[in-house]
Amino acid sequence: MNKVPNIFSIKHNIEPSVGKFLISEPLLNDGIFGRSVVLLTEHNEEGTIGYVLNKASGFIISQLLPMFKGFSTPVYIGGPVATNTVHFIYRSSYPIKNSKSINNELFWGGDIKELLTLMKNNKINESNVRFFVGYSGWSKNQLNQELQKGYWLVSHFPISHIFEEDPSMLWKRSVIQLDRKYHFWLNVPINPSLN
Repeated sequence: MNKVPNIFSIKHNIEPSVGKFLISEPLLNDGIFGRSVVLLTEHNEEGTIGYVLNKASGFIISQLLPMFKGFSTPVYIGGPVATNTVHFIYRSSYPIKNSKSINNELFWGGDIKELLTLMKNNKINESNVRFFVGYSGWSKNQLNQELQKGYWLVSHFPISHIFEEDPSMLWKRSVIQLDRKYHFWLNVPINPSLN
């Protein structure tokens, strides 16, 4: 008898690290993480932090932080941890005080008042900022366990991927950019039991 291959098997050629992306497998139906794309902003022996890039909160930043009056930058749901906090990622050649570098032109966190000043002075364009409520966090070895279970695929994409105009299509566009063997993911129904 021939063994049927597991079509949902994920082969990991890329290790998780800062600046890499997690793409959820299509059957991961875990609320915020279902069909999500997560940017990793911290990864070390203690754990991992990242932000879901494609889940809109329905709010704009001025609704959550009145000091951003006049800005209509959308706010995304970064993850299920500390959902009463606001975080941000930005692209700039002007690193903000206390920011952490993801790469030479991409940063997360820092002095939010300084971010506001740079946005008001057009030093950082509104389209180069992503705001989030909450974040995604994994304790020591937790992400590795989820990778072994096949919940995520690690990949790398250009920075422009983070600042897509229509993030609702980001998971689909990310899968298309993966190896062809993952393209069938696009045809998997969101809720297979309703198929």
